[in-house]
Amino acid sequence: MKAFMTTGTFSFLIKLLDKYPHISFSLMSNATNTLLYYENEKKNVFASGRAYEVLTMSGQMQKEGYVSMNHIPVADEGKPVFEDHFKRNLSSLQNFLGFQTFRLLKPRKGNMYVVITQWNSEKSFKLWKSSESYTQLHDPTKTMPPAYFLERPFHATYTMTILEE
Repeated sequence: MKAFMTTGTFSFLIKLLDKYPHISFSLMSNATNTLLYYENEKKNVFASGRAYEVLTMSGQMQKEGYVSMNHIPVADEGKPVFEDHFKRNLSSLQNFLGFQTFRLLKPRKGNMYVVITQWNSEKSFKLWKSSESYTQLHDPTKTMPPAYFLERPFHATYTMTILEE
């Protein structure tokens, strides 16, 4: 499975929804960005966007919810350990109250992985962040970052945007 995402203005991304009605897009936004995401086995329809391989997935992207995206640079020699860590520890996340979706995305180009979790609310996400499950999944001794940054890791959160018919 492949995943694709792009950012842009709300009005521009709405045009993409109209242009590709057969694609099940997830539209989400925060205070500074609007993002369009989808998954399929075909090629990318975005002129400028990012392409990923979905390595691990749980649940389906919901039309409503709160989305957390961790963008994590991983050096080539660390990729197998990084990927294995998330695959082995997914079960603790899946059983957490409010959990909807998980994706571990490997970039088709570059080293910036994306870890997506979707929650039924921001409150559920914050409860998970203060849990033992979160601590285990994000244990730095299990997924040591490189001694130097390939790129800077960053985190973004979004709220799913629901369009009126």
